[in-house]
Amino acid sequence: MKTALASLLFCLTAFSTTAAENASKQQATDFASKAAMSNLFEMEAAKIEIASGKADDAIQFAQDMIKDHGKAGPAINDAAKQDGIELPAALDAEYTAKLTALRQSDAANLDQAYLSTQVTAHEEAVTLFESYSKQGPDGQLKRTAAKILPDLRMHLTRIRGLTSKYQRG
Repeated sequence: MKTALASLLFCLTAFSTTAAENASKQQATDFASKAAMSNLFEMEAAKIEIASGKADDAIQFAQDMIKDHGKAGPAINDAAKQDGIELPAALDAEYTAKLTALRQSDAANLDQAYLSTQVTAHEEAVTLFESYSKQGPDGQLKRTAAKILPDLRMHLTRIRGLTSKYQRG
């Protein structure tokens, strides 16, 4: 009886450990996928603004996004690889639709459309990175999220300022 009980306890402990590991792996996979797609979206949206935008400050912001997110992307990719997480190869339907809408904006509205997509994108990114850097499983992704978060906060503050300027102006 004692042996059967000990075996049962061992199996339950092993099962709960595996379940916790699977939950942590899923949390890391979800974060890494969202972070990688958000980063790619920001770069693609910036390319549209640089190619077709008219407002110098919006174009400058887009150029800065290419530079900053060009550094963040490889950092996220490397961290995911170190944590054994595979990243998606392309944007999902939601981000693809947002880029299509941005491309279809007329010239008079492109700058404002770009800026408003960036407010939303950066609000979502700050929330994602903040949550993961506090509550994500330990690993390289968590450290990378914490390292990138201050830049995302700075981008959000800057884009809110640009957007309010255009709403007033």
